[in-house]
Amino acid sequence: MNTTPSRRVAIADDSPAFLAAAASHVASLPGFVLAGTAGTARQALALVESVMPDVLLLDLGLAPKRGLELVRRVKAGPRAPAVVALALFHAPEMLAAAKRAGADALVCKETFVAGLGEALASLFPA
Repeated sequence: MNTTPSRRVAIADDSPAFLAAAASHVASLPGFVLAGTAGTARQALALVESVMPDVLLLDLGLAPKRGLELVRRVKAGPRAPAVVALALFHAPEMLAAAKRAGADALVCKETFVAGLGEALASLFPA
């Protein structure tokens, strides 16, 4: 019997279609549960405060505050989750900027399923 607790994952993205697909994918991952979703920066901050996820998947394009500022704010919190920054395309400069802001990993949306698997495996080794 597996007694390892499930890791709680919250997702913040302003694209309803991507948010729904990502939520469905996260809910299907063994060892992870969907802790909630947010469509705005304000909702994302409230979600992190209220559900205290282990991981926040955060769209770097989230308006009105750009995602890098939101990464900094989330990571400054008392029980900051691991932050997996989501970018539309893989770009080395975006990875560097996300890391400087405090993100723990960067996943490209065009390779979301594989990229998320790799990011979660590196954050939470079995």
